[in-house]
Amino acid sequence: MRILKFGGSSVGNSERINNVIGILDKYYLTKKEKIGVVFSAFQGVTDKLILIGNMAFARNENYKNELNDLYNRHVQVVNDLNNQKNSKILTSAVVALFEELTEIANGVYLVRELSPRTLDYIMSFGERLSCTIISGTMNFRHYKCDYLNAAALIKTDNSFGNARVDFKKTNYNIVEYFKKHKKTQIITGFISSSEENEITTLGRGGSDYTASIIGAALNASAIDIWTDVDGILTADPRKVKDSFSLKAVTYEEAMELSHFGAKVIHPPTMHPALNKKIKIWIKNTFNPEFKGTVILERESSVQFNMKGISSIDDISLVRVQGAGMVGVTGIASRLFGALAKKEINIILITQGSSEHSICFAVSPQHGKDSKRAIEEEFKYEILEGKIGQVVVDTDMSIIAVVGEDLKQTPGISGKVFQALGKNGINIHAIAQGSSELNISLVISKSALHKALNVLHDDLFVTKKQTLNIFMAGPGLVGAELLNLFESKSDFIRNKLKTEIRVIALANSKNIMASNEGIDLKHWRSNLEESEKKSDPGELIAIIKEMNLPNSIFVDCTAGSSYVQYYSNILASHISVVTPNKIANTRNQKEYDKLKEITTKSNVQFRYGTNVGAALPIISTLKDLINNGDELIKIEGVLSGTLSYIFNSLEGTNKFSDVVLDAKLKGYTEPDPRDDLSGLDVARKLLILIRESQISFEMKNIKIENLVPPSARTVETTEEFFEILKSNDDQFDIRMKNAITRNKKLCYIAKYENGKAKVGIEEIDVNHPFYNLSGTDNIVSFTTKNYSNKPLVIRGPGAGADYTAFGVFVDIMRTSNYLG
Repeated sequence: MRILKFGGSSVGNSERINNVIGILDKYYLTKKEKIGVVFSAFQGVTDKLILIGNMAFARNENYKNELNDLYNRHVQVVNDLNNQKNSKILTSAVVALFEELTEIANGVYLVRELSPRTLDYIMSFGERLSCTIISGTMNFRHYKCDYLNAAALIKTDNSFGNARVDFKKTNYNIVEYFKKHKKTQIITGFISSSEENEITTLGRGGSDYTASIIGAALNASAIDIWTDVDGILTADPRKVKDSFSLKAVTYEEAMELSHFGAKVIHPPTMHPALNKKIKIWIKNTFNPEFKGTVILERESSVQFNMKGISSIDDISLVRVQGAGMVGVTGIASRLFGALAKKEINIILITQGSSEHSICFAVSPQHGKDSKRAIEEEFKYEILEGKIGQVVVDTDMSIIAVVGEDLKQTPGISGKVFQALGKNGINIHAIAQGSSELNISLVISKSALHKALNVLHDDLFVTKKQTLNIFMAGPGLVGAELLNLFESKSDFIRNKLKTEIRVIALANSKNIMASNEGIDLKHWRSNLEESEKKSDPGELIAIIKEMNLPNSIFVDCTAGSSYVQYYSNILASHISVVTPNKIANTRNQKEYDKLKEITTKSNVQFRYGTNVGAALPIISTLKDLINNGDELIKIEGVLSGTLSYIFNSLEGTNKFSDVVLDAKLKGYTEPDPRDDLSGLDVARKLLILIRESQISFEMKNIKIENLVPPSARTVETTEEFFEILKSNDDQFDIRMKNAITRNKKLCYIAKYENGKAKVGIEEIDVNHPFYNLSGTDNIVSFTTKNYSNKPLVIRGPGAGADYTAFGVFVDIMRTSNYLG
């Protein structure tokens, strides 16, 4: 014997009912197993019946219109499912039920009395109507079945609205009835009756409970709960897009998940099945081929790891503390006794081992009542200062991480706390039951969506990390980075196990943003067409308002518009990745402040491309210093432009011609003076000095400016080149002098013994920079461990494509940190 149950969403209309009959047909044909089928009322009908009762009680005559609408809906379903002859027969049964319902509603209207007894009776019509229509339709289609009003079998006390089952009498009734009735039974869910044969109802999840009661009484092989989702999911799919169905959970796990907000099945409904160790399958009416989730007793053949994340979205956290609580017997008893007297249900409890404080969670409507009850109970202790003020924190949520193997899996708690901490989510209270089935955390309600997604990614989607990117400056470097995201998307997703979603883009004119991610194939046109005008403060507000997990702000601008917001962004627990050097070359105090905020906020501030584009220069230096090495000297060719210029000087060509050639090849800035001034090289040297944990200011770097003084203020590049040409003789002399000494000229950044300079030096064939070619960068670190032979890093150090790749590397390093 197998018991099936179909919820209201499964029988919401005639099309869905036909779908259900098709599912039952497969049970008849393929499983060759006797079945009993429990049905709920049609979708929304129970709520409508409650509304009708309340409207009648309030003397609102519109209850008659609601009754009429409900009648028409049921008759329409009858007509849709049956031919004219059969519809007429079945409609007469529906009419009889509605006549009875109308009489009851009219009585409520006349006497203005709506007791729980009467409301139960009114609600019972939902299941009676649905099962009358479904059983009649199936019989007309030649399925052998009986209509069974479960109220005749399930006996309860008189607790109308949530009746307690008398299992001894109920089980006897069920067994005896099914001995005598061999046809498939179409059973009303939710309905029961008292000893006086008055209709009662089984409360929330009542139809599931009906199925569990009948299945347990008959020792059913299984109970199939058909609903509108693919079984029990790892998280609420409305909040966590990547949630997925679980193959199996234990009864205890299912109850824990349900207690903390999972809506698939209500905990008490499982008890009869649990006691008989009957498997419960959760299946999807709208995806019947999907296997679903089985709820069962723990079996060695089934792997039980982390099972799900559930939440109670809105709670109040009540905190009681005071020195007078320490070591005093009976404090907890008095506190919870006071709450019990007020019928306040406690959702979660936690107490420090010092006994100095207790905090607990209650429903929001009970927050103030809890505070008053405690203050009344402990009024003398409060007056004497032994217990402090009772604090109620509102707008809080509970997240529960559930799994049988929590106690067997080292590090789960650590992963939970680390994942939340790295995303700036503060935990207000923690509880873990002695069964170790769940870890419960109280957090701010505003962080719930973010926290659920962070934990789900970290605990369940272990092979994929989702990054949410907010980018300013999709110019040369930014556009290359977006192209890299798009062209390498399969590699990023499959090999790096990362999903990159660009959530917002901002250029100098417009901003566009999308919670689902921007289409990278058409970002240029979409950004151009965006009606939201660009403003750095607006983009930062969007990032903070969205509050997405694993958010990274990428600043690919060349100016300072966004730099002033870095502190704010980092303090909001959002990581920053940038090729922009400005933030790291302001005064030492501001540099130190950014470092401090980054550490305090537990986020990442990465700028590996500030020196050498994608070359691992900054990361290598930081690794040396962080592992105890000591810097002695830095030498470097840190400009691709100047590297090309001096590598091209051979003694036969002119300096101005080489600079013009570099400009025509796109190696210089639009105005070559920006490269020749040496200021950019000095900035890079300053960053390297500071990354060595040495305090230093830009003003302390001696800079050799290669732009002739008279050319520094002219307005056009044409004028600049004329003046530069007139100064070629000076460069010729320096070049020829170097050649006569078997040396070459090189523009080098150097730090040693507390002194820093950037400028032209003569180097011989033994110098590591002598054979530099093209636009390559090179840097040499002399440290205590690399004193005899410096550590040298060389490679392409300029170009939008190289820089974009370096930014991508920093993004992935941030991803590894967050994950």
